[in-house]
Amino acid sequence: MPEHSSGETARRTGFSITCRALEKSYRIPDGPPQKVLSGVDLKVEAGEWLVLMGDSGSGKSTFLNLLAGIDTIDSGSMLLGDLPWHTRNDDERTRFRRLHMGFVFQFYNLFPTLTVLENVALPLKLAGPVLPSDRTRPRDLVAAVGLSGKEKKYPSELSGGEQQRVAIARALVHRPRLVLADEPTGSLDHQTGRTVLTLISSLRADFSPTIIMSTHSREVAQSGDRILFIRDGVIQSETSGSLPSMTAGR
Repeated sequence: MPEHSSGETARRTGFSITCRALEKSYRIPDGPPQKVLSGVDLKVEAGEWLVLMGDSGSGKSTFLNLLAGIDTIDSGSMLLGDLPWHTRNDDERTRFRRLHMGFVFQFYNLFPTLTVLENVALPLKLAGPVLPSDRTRPRDLVAAVGLSGKEKKYPSELSGGEQQRVAIARALVHRPRLVLADEPTGSLDHQTGRTVLTLISSLRADFSPTIIMSTHSREVAQSGDRILFIRDGVIQSETSGSLPSMTAGR
């Protein structure tokens, strides 16, 4: 899969994800390895919004970390489009993340010494020379998430909901092919959480990234195209549309 400069049309659609027999364990001091993912087989379509549900420790965050290339699998394979992600080295994963991935975290992870506009623009700068067509995009996205007039504010001057909106704009500013969202509404009140999900949905109209989101919330989960339930590192079931009466999550 070629790496493109930050604004090329070829990067504006998501890629598929294919996992086969995925295994991941962690070493515990003075104890046997603890298996976190066990034999995961999964296909995610390009542009799909997949939601992961499961109890704490079920393997959701580990799976997101593997997709992000923050951690590596023990065995099996993981393809991002036609790229064998599991074979990339640290430098290759870092370069690929800068170009093709966007991240939304539960606690925002904004840089406190950067303004709203500087935080949003950062992924474009990290990806390389900014194309003329992208120069106004950070300011346009700040407006799209309802923060016009706050471009020069610092994160400490914003509410939690406003900080999360900045994080969403930052995650999408370089039109990533994959958006990873780890409990993006977990620290927000109900109404602000709904606003954040609506923003993610509306900004998909600009391009069609593949989105993988973890959550414990049944209501939040229904924003996605498909819901996957994980328990003890194993995919238990999946559904699309309305949730059944009993789930593996809260």
